[in-house]
Amino acid sequence: MTIPHRFGLLFLCLASISLATPAGAVTPEEVKMVQSKAAISMEKLRAHMMAGDDVSKIIPMMKNVKILADKGDLGAANRLLDKILLSFNALEMPEMPDTAPVFINPRQVTITGYKQNVMEAFITGDGQYLFFNNDTGDNPKTDKDIFYARRINDVTFKFMGEIKGVNSAEVDGVPTMDRMGNFYFVSTRNYSKPNSFATLYSGKFKDGRVSDLKAHPEVSLNLPGWLNMDAEISADGKTLYTTQTYFSNDMPEQSYFQVAHLKNGKFEIDSHSNAIFDRINTADIEYGASISSDGRELYFTRLSYENGGKFTSYYATRPNNQTPFSSPQPITAITGYAEAPAITADGRLLYFHKKTGNKFQLYVLARAKN
Repeated sequence: MTIPHRFGLLFLCLASISLATPAGAVTPEEVKMVQSKAAISMEKLRAHMMAGDDVSKIIPMMKNVKILADKGDLGAANRLLDKILLSFNALEMPEMPDTAPVFINPRQVTITGYKQNVMEAFITGDGQYLFFNNDTGDNPKTDKDIFYARRINDVTFKFMGEIKGVNSAEVDGVPTMDRMGNFYFVSTRNYSKPNSFATLYSGKFKDGRVSDLKAHPEVSLNLPGWLNMDAEISADGKTLYTTQTYFSNDMPEQSYFQVAHLKNGKFEIDSHSNAIFDRINTADIEYGASISSDGRELYFTRLSYENGGKFTSYYATRPNNQTPFSSPQPITAITGYAEAPAITADGRLLYFHKKTGNKFQLYVLARAKN
């Protein structure tokens, strides 16, 4: 049987989404959005099937779109179509040739005076401070708080305590800061509809304290379940790299990067954001971005749930900070349950956290002299 006959029923089902949806259950705009994405997905499926590509993992997802639409859950159908389109993006990424490793020689980092988990590291632009958060299982019990340490050398820091003014009874983490001391972090302290489901906050850092705290609801999707899970501010403070992440049953189900620019005290999503991350965002979970001081190198982690789950850290480059990133290459020196590579301002070192035994420890790599 030919390809068009074998999958004609699937195409017909997706095309009939609006007819199968209960009247009044959704808005016309939602129906139009799902129909548009379904049409694009069908065209991509035809093209990839004709090219002989493996679409065996995509077809069941496309069938589920119709099932969700029949139930009137166009929100879930829309999210699934986003995942389908990202899966097609992954198929369309060119394979990259093997290259010499960019970072080598993993070494464990010591923070004197500190014994808990170390996660989501950030090195300040002057290289003098390490910002990080702990984990929810630490003792005394917290839901993640933010701390800092002073640099002694590349692999040794002195613990300075918590960063005052930012920690709450909820999750607080992923610290980042520009060279002017504008401090950003993620917090679930007021994850609510009146607060537009905002999780990004900022303030002014000085002498271990952050003042003038404010939320940034303008980068939130303002939808329940969705949040900005990670954030990275550029060195000049003008550009924000963050995720839009959807959680279900306390686990990320979907996550992709976007970029925004600061204008009159608020961030505006770049209209070319999808194109900038076209080779980066996939149907897997992308998060933990770190950007080089010139904006030309991106470091991040991708979580794939296939085969029991796998964490892979990548880097990507671009010729300038206005153009899309290249297809990412794995950072082969980062292995195991490891996340969130963080580049230093001079580009010389790359820090990341890794599960060792029952605790997350901090490690550092050196840039190879290839």
